[in-house]
This record gives sequence, structure tokens and C-alpha cells, in this order.
Amino acid sequence: MEERLLPQSPRIRVLPQALADQIAAGEVVERPASVVKELVENAIDAGARRIDIEIEGGGRRLVRVVDDGGGMTAEEARLALLRHATSKIKSADDLWGLGTFGFRGEALPSIAAVSRLALRSKRPGATAGSSLCYEAGSETSGGEVGMAEGTQVEVRDLFWNTPARLKFLKTEATEAANVAEAVLRLALPNPSIHFRLRAGGRVTLDLPPHAALGERVRAALARRGASLLHEANGAEAGVAVVAFLAAPEEAAATPRSTFLFVAKRFVRDRSLLHALGMGYGELLEKGRYPLAALFVEVPGQELDVNVHPQKLEVRFARPQEVYGAVRHVVAAAVARAPWLPAAPLRAYTLPPESLDAAASVAADGHPPARQESGGWQQALRPARRVRSRGLGAEPGGGAPLLAEAPPEGSVPGEAPRALGFFGSLAYVGQVRRTYLICESRDELVIVDQHAAHERITFERLRQAHRQRQVVRQRLLFPIPIEIDERAMAIVRARAAIETLGALGFEIEDFGPHTLLLRAVPDLLKQVDPKPLLLDVIAGLTEDGQSAGAEAGFDKVFATMACHGALRAGDVVSPEAARALLVQLDGVDLRSHCPHGRPVLLRMPMAEIEQRLGRT
Repeated sequence: MEERLLPQSPRIRVLPQALADQIAAGEVVERPASVVKELVENAIDAGARRIDIEIEGGGRRLVRVVDDGGGMTAEEARLALLRHATSKIKSADDLWGLGTFGFRGEALPSIAAVSRLALRSKRPGATAGSSLCYEAGSETSGGEVGMAEGTQVEVRDLFWNTPARLKFLKTEATEAANVAEAVLRLALPNPSIHFRLRAGGRVTLDLPPHAALGERVRAALARRGASLLHEANGAEAGVAVVAFLAAPEEAAATPRSTFLFVAKRFVRDRSLLHALGMGYGELLEKGRYPLAALFVEVPGQELDVNVHPQKLEVRFARPQEVYGAVRHVVAAAVARAPWLPAAPLRAYTLPPESLDAAASVAADGHPPARQESGGWQQALRPARRVRSRGLGAEPGGGAPLLAEAPPEGSVPGEAPRALGFFGSLAYVGQVRRTYLICESRDELVIVDQHAAHERITFERLRQAHRQRQVVRQRLLFPIPIEIDERAMAIVRARAAIETLGALGFEIEDFGPHTLLLRAVPDLLKQVDPKPLLLDVIAGLTEDGQSAGAEAGFDKVFATMACHGALRAGDVVSPEAARALLVQLDGVDLRSHCPHGRPVLLRMPMAEIEQRLGRT
């Protein structure tokens, strides 16, 4: 029998301490924002009343955190830079009901392992402070230093000794935005502490102490566009819930402006996010996330915070009771919320202009000769409103426009071509202001008005962009729009500004967190421009467009089309319904909307007759 050859077993060895420290640092230190988060958490635990953060180069060159907390002695400072050294816990029982942020005893040694770190600290009443300097995890110097009471930590040249990690960092602007987001998440649940962030010598976040949690949340989220935050407060099954909720109209396509806190810790929890959305009920469109801050408190023995290296996840002993409490408290507050739907007031200047026309004006200073547009450009031109003043229709607002375009391929002056499948349907009526009921000779067809109009708008936007014939409408009065640091970092990239211009938006950088919107795509001029622009920016990467060129643009067009399409609840006249059916025949993939939802449901008459006993 042939002898079976076994592969040689790899030899087990103990890793060098420096390599082990770098590997361990990878669990805690992901980017400069991770460093800021860990250092600021330590300052909060030390009882600081003022925390100053300064970064340079997006945090790669420098992160400095200065606090006025309790400070440390020289011996304590040296112990703090050893692994698993902490003042927060003494036994396993202390892991339940933790009231502090840092407790693993890994933050400082992990940061020191991948940077050049300097720590200075002074206890109250001490004559001098202590100073320690570390490089790649090894102490290089130490001694006494004159300083104010508290702690100062400087982290320079992050990842200088791990270039493989360094190359995964984003641009300086993006990393700086991530740092600002990390500071904001820590500032929201700690209203009594003064937080101040400087990036590149400029103050980007300054939140003085606030008397109440609601004051801090409203001040911090004002830059996110939160014009009115309604407070929800209640308790159920031992779970205390406090939430500050913006109107459903301010919801976004991503959950970046939805802040979830458990025991003052920012967490990512899909079930909590879902429970919050359920509290809004039908007011919140599927796939949208509210601008809100949710604070949940549960008994300490029912909460496990030791389930994630960066402490971004928690585990509840009674999860269903927690989610139920959130849903019920939020739902009760939403029912009493004083939100009033207000249609945006916009005044337009000249007639709509194409991007090519605008370019020619910029080139020679004279507007081009006016030309009559026809063919597919006529199909892009919005026509009269089709929404009637039914339930849910607001004066001056309402559904987008439906263009009564000729069938695809029609030529002015010639007889129109034969109608396609949708155009040949006999329109019967509208059901629940959502579905268009049609019939043909041998089947009943139900059309989802939002999905159908979304597909049409999507195809028009994509076709106009490909042919560089996007038509835009200038505003008589520019609209100021507040955005956060991350979105502003994306917009300030040259490619992002060019991309937004190619999509029909004309914007101007008007301040640290403000954009001026001067023109919008003409096809979407009836849409509230603020959530539209914010969603488009959210779909862009720092390079200025979604990943994957045309596929990425299609994702942005789908977002824009969703804003511009008829909604469930919009009243559609018979003439507009027939126009929509005709236009469906002129687009590709007309059976599904750009998000993949079906446009129609077909029921053969034979099946209906069989179900009703007529066969």
C-alpha cells in the first residue's frame, strides 16, 4: 500500500511583541477618527469639562486632544501605556452596568504602536506634570513638565511604521470629515462638556456647554438641516427612551444622520434603526432614514457592551422589549408632532436652458439664438400639472409633472406610429391613489404609478446626460443648504462639482457647511431641492461620482427619478394616466423601476373568470 504523505505542519511560534502590538492595534485604530474617538472617550471618563481636539493632514500628521480632567501621576501614565491596564474594571462582574466609555485598557498602547505619541498629564494640586514619549510602542523619553491640570495627548505620523495601513486612508478632507463625525457622536450625549475641534487651523466644530440634552442635540444637528426637532420621551418595560425627531420630509437615503445611543454610547444596530422607522409608520417612505437622535437606557445588568472591538455594538438581554419601547414611544410622539408640510417657495428667472447653451453664454458673453426644440427634447420638457387638489395635496406643492409626449419615434407632421402595449391599454381608473387600472382584450393590467413614472423619469435623465442635453432651470433666489463635513468634503472635490453640474445642479461654496443652489434640473424643478441634492451628494464618492462610471451614474439617476416621480397618494387625471402609459412604451426595461420593483401586474381574463366561476 502506498504510504500516505501528510503535509508538514507549520511550526507554531510566538510573535514578536512589536508585531503583536501592531496586529492588536488594527482592532482599535482603523483611521484618525478612531484615534480621536478613543482619546476623547478617555477625557470624558476623566471628568473633563472642556475637550479641545486639533488635527492636521486629516489626522495623519497630527491628532492633539487636550482636556481639563483628573489627570494622572507619572506612574499611572506609564501604566496606561501597557496592555490591559485600566482603572475602569477590577473583576468580570464590573463588565455589567459600566458607566464609562473606555475599559479594555488597549487604546493608548494600540495608538502608540502605530504612531509617535507624546503624553503629558498633571493631577489637581500637583506641582508639575509628567511627560512620556513613545515611538512604535517603545518609550523614548520621559520626565517632568510644567502644564495646566489635565491631560494632553499628541499623536503624530499615524501608521508611519505600517505603510500597508496608511494606503487605505482616504483624502485629507474625507478623513477630517470622519473625525468631525466622531466628535459629534461623542458630543451629542454629553451636553455639559465643551467640545471644540480645529482642522488645519480652522474651527470646524464648537459646541459650548448646554443646560439640557435637547439644547445640545438641536445645536449640533442644526447643520444637518434640522429646522424643527420634536422631542419624544417615555419608558416601557424598564426601558427609558428619549428621541429628537425631524419631520419625515427631512429623511435621507442613508442612515448617516440617524444617531443611535445606548447608555450614551453611539451604536450601530439595525433592529433599533428599524424600530425607529416603525415609529414614524407610513409617514416615512421605505428606504428612507429619519434625521433623528435616539437615546436608550436599560438596566445595567441587561446590557452587554463587550461585544465589539470598537464598542460600536451592544447586546440586550430583552431585545424585543427594547425595540418595542422605542417603537411605541416614537409613534406616540410622531402622532403629536407639530410638523406642518410646507411647499418650498421658488421663483425662476429665464426659461430653462441646456448645459450646452449655458456653456456658450459663458464663452462669449451672449446668449445663443433661441431655437424651437422638438423630438426627444420635447419629451423632456415638463408639461402642465396633473395632480388635483385631493387628500394629501398641498397648495403650491404636490406631484411632479407628466409630459404629454408623442410616442417614441414620432415625427412632427407625420402620422404617429402604432401604439405599444401600454399605450393600447384602455384606462379604467385609479385605485387607492396608487394604482392605475387598465384592461386589454384578454387581461387586466394594474400599473404602479410611482414605479412607472420613476422608470420614465430615470430614462429621460440618463438619455439627456448621455447626450449632454440636460436642461436646467435657474432660480431667481439662490437656496442656502446646510450640509455636514463629509458631504462638503465630497462637494469640494473638483470632480464632484463637475458631476453635479452635468446633472443639472449649479452650486456655489458659500461657507464651511453651506452651499448655495442656483439652478436645478428642469425635469425636477417641482421637487423640493434640498433632500434631492443631499441624496445625490450621498450617492457620490470622494472622486465625484458613484463607483463604476455609467453604472454609478445610473444609481444617482435612480435617486433623482425617485424624487421626481409621482407618489402613492397623488391624484392622477385620466388624461395624465393615458400620457404616462404612452410614455412607458418609449423606455427600456419598462416592466421594472430602476430600483427593481415591478411596474405592472397582469391578470388574464380567463383566470378572473375561473375564480368567479364563469368557466
